[in-house]
Amino acid sequence: MKTQKVSSKLLNIKTMFSRQNSYNYKFGFTLAEVLITLGIIGIVAALTLPSLITNYKRQEASARLKKFNSMMGQALILSVNENGDVNEWDTSLPPDTFAQTYFGKYIKTLSIEKKGNTAIMYFPDGTSMSMTKGRCMDCNFDINGTKNPNIEGRDQFTFLACDKTITEWCPNKGWCTYRSDNNLSRGKAMENCKSDPYYCSYLLELDNWEFKSDYPYRL
Repeated sequence: MKTQKVSSKLLNIKTMFSRQNSYNYKFGFTLAEVLITLGIIGIVAALTLPSLITNYKRQEASARLKKFNSMMGQALILSVNENGDVNEWDTSLPPDTFAQTYFGKYIKTLSIEKKGNTAIMYFPDGTSMSMTKGRCMDCNFDINGTKNPNIEGRDQFTFLACDKTITEWCPNKGWCTYRSDNNLSRGKAMENCKSDPYYCSYLLELDNWEFKSDYPYRL
C-alpha cells in the first residue's frame, strides 16, 4: 500500500514537470527569434531616427528665431524711446559698451564681450548675437551659441537694426531681416537664400520662421 502511494506521488510530480515543460515550449522564444526581433527594431530605428532628429532641430531653431526676432524688435523700440533714433547713437563707443548702452539694458544677457570691431552678446538660452556697427548694425544671431557648425544659413542668421530713415531695408520698423528688397516673392527670396545664405533670414520670415521641406540648407 505504501509503495502504491509513493508511486502515485512520483507520477504526479512527473506529470507536473511534464506540463510545465510543455508550457514553456509552447510560449517561449528561441534565441534566433529574439535576435530577429531586435534586428527589425534596429532597422526601423535607423530609418526613422534621422527624420525625427531633423524635425526636432527645425522646430527648436524655429522657436529660437521667433523668440529672438520678437525680443530684439521690442528692445530696439525701448532703446529708441530712451536714446533717440539709431542715427543719433554714439557709434564712437567701443563695441561692447555700445551693445550694453543701446541694447543690454532692455534684454537679459549672460555677458557681453568685445571681439575686434564686434560685440558678442550671450543669452541665457544658449544662443548668442554678434553685432557690428555700420550704416545699419549687422546682427548675426546664432541659434546654438558657440557650438558648431557656426555657418550662415544653418545655425547663424543675419538681421539689421537701422534708422527708420533707411527705408530700403527696414521701412518704418528699424529692425528687420537681411534682404535685398522689401517686396520679394517667396520664389525670389528662395533664389537669394540659395545664392547667399545671408538672405535666408528673410525667407524664413516669409515662412513664419518655419523651416519648410524645401529650405536649402541642413541644420
